[in-house]
Amino acid sequence: MGENGPDMNPLIAEEMNRQIGMEFNAAFLYLSFSVLMNEYGMRGAGRWLRAHFHEECGHALKILDYMEQRRTEVRIPQISTDSYPWETPADIFRIALDHEKLVTQSIHNLLALCRREKDYAGEHLMMNFVREQVEEECLVSDILHALERCGRDESALLQVDVRLDALAAEQTH
Repeated sequence: MGENGPDMNPLIAEEMNRQIGMEFNAAFLYLSFSVLMNEYGMRGAGRWLRAHFHEECGHALKILDYMEQRRTEVRIPQISTDSYPWETPADIFRIALDHEKLVTQSIHNLLALCRREKDYAGEHLMMNFVREQVEEECLVSDILHALERCGRDESALLQVDVRLDALAAEQTH
């Protein structure tokens, strides 16, 4: 597509491309955490994190599709390969929650830019993500609190793992 179409503000296009990168980074963070939880023996948590990998990819693709509909150049940024130190499953979900908060702030900034530039279609798209992020942060926060209460108690961790497996099954159906 090359150049930005006549309807897409170049500043907004640049930030949407950056947001695509953030969403794919979130996806691969969840995927790497899924592997770690499987190796730790919490396959339910691994399955839940894998489901969220797919969800985050869907977010990135939704923005990408929107940009293509607006005849705007899509540039997919490089994905981060950062690693994160962790000792407990709670550490994994704490990192995930911190990352969700960064994504939320980025979406809020993009929404503010769309409003300032009077890009009402972009504003509508971002409002959908604002609602989604409220749910995402709440869910990850709830899981984190449950894991913090468990500490290293194997039976309590197993109960959380079983619940996460059930949540993952609900998401995939």
